[in-house]
Amino acid sequence: MIIGTAGHVDHGKTALVKALTGIDADRLAEEKRRGITIDLGYAYTDQFGFVDVPGHERFVHTMLAGASGIDAALLVVALDDGVMPQTREHVQILELLGIDRGVVALTKSDIAAARIAEVDSEVHSVLAKTLLAEAPLLPVSSLTGEGLDALRSALTSLGPRPRATELHPRLAVDRAFTLAGAGLVLTGTLVAGRIRVGDRLMLSPSGIELRVRGLHAQNRPSQEAVAGQRVALNVTGHRLSKDAVTRGDWVLHPDVHAPTARLDVRLTMLSGVPRALRTEALVHLHLGAAHVMARVGALTADRIEPGSTALARLTLDQPIGALANDRFVLRDATATHTIGGGSVIDPFPPRRGRRRPERLSQLEALDQADPADALRALLALPPGWTERLSFLRARNLPPGVHSTMPAVAMADLLIEPAALDAVRDDVLRLLAEHHASAPDQPGLQVERLRMAMPGRPSAAAFRAIVDSLLHRGLIGQDGPWLRLPTHRVTLSVRDERLWQQARELIAADRFRPPRTRDLARALSVPEAAMRAMLKRVQRMGRLIEVAPDQFFLSETVAEMAGTAAAIAQDDGTITAAAFRDRLANGRKVAILVLEFFDRAGLTVRSGDERRVRTDRLRMFGPESSAEC
Repeated sequence: MIIGTAGHVDHGKTALVKALTGIDADRLAEEKRRGITIDLGYAYTDQFGFVDVPGHERFVHTMLAGASGIDAALLVVALDDGVMPQTREHVQILELLGIDRGVVALTKSDIAAARIAEVDSEVHSVLAKTLLAEAPLLPVSSLTGEGLDALRSALTSLGPRPRATELHPRLAVDRAFTLAGAGLVLTGTLVAGRIRVGDRLMLSPSGIELRVRGLHAQNRPSQEAVAGQRVALNVTGHRLSKDAVTRGDWVLHPDVHAPTARLDVRLTMLSGVPRALRTEALVHLHLGAAHVMARVGALTADRIEPGSTALARLTLDQPIGALANDRFVLRDATATHTIGGGSVIDPFPPRRGRRRPERLSQLEALDQADPADALRALLALPPGWTERLSFLRARNLPPGVHSTMPAVAMADLLIEPAALDAVRDDVLRLLAEHHASAPDQPGLQVERLRMAMPGRPSAAAFRAIVDSLLHRGLIGQDGPWLRLPTHRVTLSVRDERLWQQARELIAADRFRPPRTRDLARALSVPEAAMRAMLKRVQRMGRLIEVAPDQFFLSETVAEMAGTAAAIAQDDGTITAAAFRDRLANGRKVAILVLEFFDRAGLTVRSGDERRVRTDRLRMFGPESSAEC
């Protein structure tokens, strides 16, 4: 269990930790000389890990860095002084960080026992409306040992907070140093997941990859650390050095490396703040062990009044690592007063539309600790789906966890089951409406159909939905056109006979088919009549006009698209010469086909080279990926 000290300067926090553990948490020469804690200190027993924080008002930012990952608070109040300014501010900070368990140690009982009742009353008054209102108050003396056994028992009875060990690992770095013979060591509290020796992780927000060479958990060598433990990681990596690490960095799984400079939050202002927080007010933001400047923008009003709670957007001066449910604290622009805090709702909010009613409804839905509850509430809102990887990343959830969520995974989306049924119904409805209004047309292409859909699902998810409908036989596909199974575009007897003859000629040299005038000449029909017939067949989905009067069979276009993708996969890009050689269809025709692919959006040209957009391989039908 990780216990963080709190309290006014010179109230005996470090002396009490030493009395409990035998370890002096003041490690700096200046701390010894001045007799006060300046930086974070650490001490351990078999049961506890103590994070000793400074009590001086000038070092509140350091206190915040140490308080972010604790299980419980040890609030220290000296009997000779009683409640002091930093006592009150530290209590406010613990409240804003959601610390709901702790013990109050009334120190220096050996010299001020007569004040126990008076100070007890003061502390109860300060804690009355906080999460620590029921915390026991115990008189102790670090000098004589009086009350230490009762304090140990009270701390033991608290027990550690439940930790999410099944999530991706996230360690908030609060210290970095080098050891002779070992190299770089990073310390912090593991707030989620597990870290094992040999793991390959990432330093965020810098994005430097690292490998864990060894670790200590709770000050002991170990092969594995679990969430809730104080951890020291011996790490190595390219570009990794002590100078590359900053207090406030995270060591985490690469899947949750997503630095952000915008946070949508639930913000509570302290009631004692002298004035309201106006839009774009500059504040100091403390999240995890990070400390950055930010501007606050209320989302439902022009300002946030003291004692109120509101939705807000925090715009940071530099990106940090933050995920949903992370707690934060704000201090004023001069960093002299704590003014509020709260929790992150959405760490990856959209840049635009922050105040739109739809967006505010989404934030209210997401403002829940349990990810399943948040997802259920979000999917109850239109359009009924959300981006899958973004939601999982924001909640630090491994990819496979969505199987336990109240949603269906379709490619890059999580969709509420009823919304998925509605999308399928809309596909069938729109196809039926199109067939009724254009009976001579073969159907709708996938992208045109997607753009007509309510809410416009993502291209990847819509393709997956279409594939499921094709698999179930609820729709059919002719080349790039989707249709209902009962829909058929038919030719007249004369055109059908002419088409069969023309098809044989086109298929005979499928990569260099004859042009319209050549087909007309070969079959002894007027060129205009041949062109009209070919256009009708194209509308049926059997042909594609790659260039004026240059018709290819639809399956041949799909095959050529697959060939282009295969070349690009082998060579990185595709050139006209490579495409010509693979199909043996001549440079002129190869260029005509590639220019058609450019116009269709399958390929993107840069000079003489092209790259293939693999997300559009199916646009000419299922054979497009045959050679990939």
